Amino acid sequence: MKRKSVFLAALSVLAAVSLSACTDEFTPEEAVDYVQSALDASYRGEFEEYVSVTDSTLEEAEAMYQQNIENVVSGIGVEELGISEELSQQYRDIAPDLLALAKYEVVSAEETDAGFDVEVSIEPFTGYEGLQDELNAAIEEEAAGLTEVPDDAEANEIVYRNMLELLIPRIEAPTYGEAETFTIHVIRGEDNMYEISEEDLVEMDYAMFPGGE
Repeated sequence: MKRKSVFLAALSVLAAVSLSACTDEFTPEEAVDYVQSALDASYRGEFEEYVSVTDSTLEEAEAMYQQNIENVVSGIGVEELGISEELSQQYRDIAPDLLALAKYEVVSAEETDAGFDVEVSIEPFTGYEGLQDELNAAIEEEAAGLTEVPDDAEANEIVYRNMLELLIPRIEAPTYGEAETFTIHVIRGEDNMYEISEEDLVEMDYAMFPGGE
């Protein structure tokens, strides 16, 4: 089972929200604030600063965050496998906690011909390391006690129940690798509107949440 990125499908929503700022008025400091507030809104559900520096409304920012939660649930795959509503809801309940595991700090920005290169210090979450092996062991142990071969729905329930039990302590006591620097490009578009590179956000998300087979 390969973990999917928790911050993928909603990036088009984030990238579509631009700043109304003229080129000669938008400073490196404002680029830092823009990226920091966008990440905080997307991963932590903190909207005040994001709304203040963009053309988005509070409702739009909240919708972006809620879509990110849906992306977590969709990425885990619980709703397409026929597991119980109770277990599916448990995954939905921890989705905000999974998003909040993102560890980042926007540190600086440098103006370029295209806009700004914004440096972000990230610490990769290491809680997924060894998860697959532990999950396989837990499933094998449970399967050894079964008297009948489970059908697909029952098997999926076993897999996702055990994975949830393994995830919860990783969320409660997260571990991280060494800090590394990632560059986010803030691109100046038409009418001096600025957008965050969608591709950069995807790559940074994978860097913050490295998974395994």
